[in-house]
Amino acid sequence: MITTIPVDQVGVGLPDVGLTVWLADLTYTQQSISSEIMPQAIGGIATYAATRMRLAHPIRIFKYPEALAEALREGPPPDVMGFSNYIWNTRLSLAMAARIKQRLPHVTTVFGGPHYPVIPDEQETFLRDRLGSNVDFYVDREGEQSFANLLLALNAADGAVGPVHGKIAGVHSIDANQRAHLPPPEPRLRSLIGIPSPYTAGLMDEFFDGRLIPVVQTNRGCPFSCSFCVEGTRYYSKVAKKTADRLHAELHYIGEKMGNLIKAEGVRNELLITDSNFGMYPEDLDTCDIIAECQDAYGWPRYINLTTGKNKRDRVLDAISRTRGTMDLSGSVQSLDPQVLKTIRRSNIDPGALMEVALAAAEKGTGTYSEVILGLPGDSKRAHFSTLSQLVDARFDRLNMFQLALLPGSDLWTGNQRHEHGMKTRFRAIPRCYGQYEVLGGMVTAAEIDEICVELPSMPFDDYLDCRQANLFVSACYNEGTLAGLVTLLRVHGVSVFSWLERLQQLPFGRDIRRVVDEFRAETEGQLWHSREDLASFTNENIERFISGELGNNLLYTYRARVLTEAFDDVVDLAKQAAHELCPRTDGDGELIDEFIEEIGEHHRLRMVNLVSPQAGTPRCQVATFDIDRFLAAPGPVAQFRLPDRYVREYTLSTEQAGLIQGYLKQFGSAAWGAGRMLTRIRINDLLRHVELVPAGIPASTR
Repeated sequence: MITTIPVDQVGVGLPDVGLTVWLADLTYTQQSISSEIMPQAIGGIATYAATRMRLAHPIRIFKYPEALAEALREGPPPDVMGFSNYIWNTRLSLAMAARIKQRLPHVTTVFGGPHYPVIPDEQETFLRDRLGSNVDFYVDREGEQSFANLLLALNAADGAVGPVHGKIAGVHSIDANQRAHLPPPEPRLRSLIGIPSPYTAGLMDEFFDGRLIPVVQTNRGCPFSCSFCVEGTRYYSKVAKKTADRLHAELHYIGEKMGNLIKAEGVRNELLITDSNFGMYPEDLDTCDIIAECQDAYGWPRYINLTTGKNKRDRVLDAISRTRGTMDLSGSVQSLDPQVLKTIRRSNIDPGALMEVALAAAEKGTGTYSEVILGLPGDSKRAHFSTLSQLVDARFDRLNMFQLALLPGSDLWTGNQRHEHGMKTRFRAIPRCYGQYEVLGGMVTAAEIDEICVELPSMPFDDYLDCRQANLFVSACYNEGTLAGLVTLLRVHGVSVFSWLERLQQLPFGRDIRRVVDEFRAETEGQLWHSREDLASFTNENIERFISGELGNNLLYTYRARVLTEAFDDVVDLAKQAAHELCPRTDGDGELIDEFIEEIGEHHRLRMVNLVSPQAGTPRCQVATFDIDRFLAAPGPVAQFRLPDRYVREYTLSTEQAGLIQGYLKQFGSAAWGAGRMLTRIRINDLLRHVELVPAGIPASTR
């Protein structure tokens, strides 16, 4: 589909440009859609260009590699082919550019995006070694102004690239004589109002296909200077914003489109906001009010994916309340170790304030999550465990645990930072980011690779593996309330939940959990390569094994699923034993507490056991001595929750749940890796058996 910018947004008296321009923000599609968001960013580059020139041919936008391949096959090809360059699509974009250059050498290829170094010497190396002759120009930093200037210059040169080298701010290149041209970037836009909405301009219409999630950016930039983040550089320190009227038009346009889709197809009812600190600015409250209008008018969005602000507690909580529980509060601490925070230039963020926000959100019933990065400079096993402990004790619902990936656009990627902090890195294939496509009569094969820190002077590799194992147990035993009853009991008795997670890992493992943990540690190490080139060759030679899911999975997600499906009996036994050891006994209540631990542990087992097997729908029951639901709703001493009469707790799947499980079993099978893929697509809580407490001895047929 070809779309145009409305004439009233183009202006009068602008230079005429006869170039044909295509822009692609590619995603892998064969295992699943790896980047599930609409190509709004390149849409904005297209709409901005239309305010600077009169385009003879509307700019075409592509998301799916298959669509780009089809357009190239049908012809005619573009004069200028632009690609976004992110960590999740850089090798795919480069492989596409190489194929185009091979078959259509007259096409000018342009890259742009944050996956690009910040130091000139390293930029030149990146251009020569990573991109080579397949990319004519790289647009550094913010893309709208520099890309528009590039189009104007190419048009003036009748499409020739030679006269353009080194002439445009922020446009980097290697000329035919192998000289590097690295002019400094354009100053950033002070406001986003000059970028017409790609939604209201119609450029995103074809991407309302039920598979992609709409994405908006209400402001751009970040006042914080975190050294691991692309926006942590000084260039992005000022925040540029959109106006409320622009956001009103954009969100209502999206809402109407999504509302119709939701009614017709039952698609994902979501919105992604890409701001770095949403809720931290007064204007964000206006945005929340607009979103609430859309919820009333269109039934969209039901869930908002975003990163909330790192300061301004009350405003952030107000923002969350205005969107009616559709957004979770994110306390992205990354680390709570003072030395680590100082080293990564995060001292202007108050971690204590983030913890307070989490507790306040929990009191309001708002979902919360925090993010932790393993392997930051100065990190250690002790520091990482301490961070996890504090976050669990602050009652974040979920901890998202990542490894430090060195991003070319961040300060930590630079050679001097690596040397200063003694970082040792390895390479791994990024989950879901691999594929193979037929383009212009040949096959394009690509897999994305990132570089992660696995060793520091304060964190030897064995400690790194111990930290990854701890992440696995937090994910399997704490996140999403898998063992919420035992966690609640521990908190009632003032026991650190993380000390319980540590203790259950120290106990003798049963056969099943031992096998899963050993395989997790072995595969964690096995996924890491010392050479980027060797890994690239391996992925290309084994691309079908990656696409099938045999290789390259997200290990934390996959092994969490394996813990819950293959070893949950062992996990419950460990969890109960650790709780028996750690819960204090007073006033002769030890026997009662032990009885409660056994019952609530068995309750968790029956809700989960054999959940992704053909026997999942088999009803189960348990003799009930305590009212567990009432305990979870208003925790207190367990003696208050003893039932006065004999009851039975019945565990059943709904017809909808049973159908969902059977459908996934048919698609993926019941093998370990298939169950893992299944449970990365569904929330565990959506599958857990429903529980009904009924008086003992009353047949179900009479109820």
